[in-house]
Amino acid sequence: MKLREFKQLVDRAVETARDYEDHNVVIAVKLPYTTVGARPTVPVISAFKGFDWENGLFIITPEENLTPADRAFTETMKKLQDKLGWAEYENRRLKAEIKKLNKQIRVEE
Repeated sequence: MKLREFKQLVDRAVETARDYEDHNVVIAVKLPYTTVGARPTVPVISAFKGFDWENGLFIITPEENLTPADRAFTETMKKLQDKLGWAEYENRRLKAEIKKLNKQIRVEE
């Protein structure tokens, strides 16, 4: 994204905001697994034009350090989440089966 595009998006957000709205600026964080609810975010503490080696960049600094995810870690987390989901499904299924068998035992007694 170019700085002009970013400015247009910010200008549009400010123009359409109500007088009492002053939104916090955050960076969305993509996790290597699925979560429930709002996306995780990190607050922004500053933004500035780069210089010297960073000339030509507009740098947004998050409150917390963000590091690129290791692909192997991402894949491992996804596999573990899939296994957990399957285990939870099996657990619910087995609980229902136990409940059904307990009813049969009570009827036979």
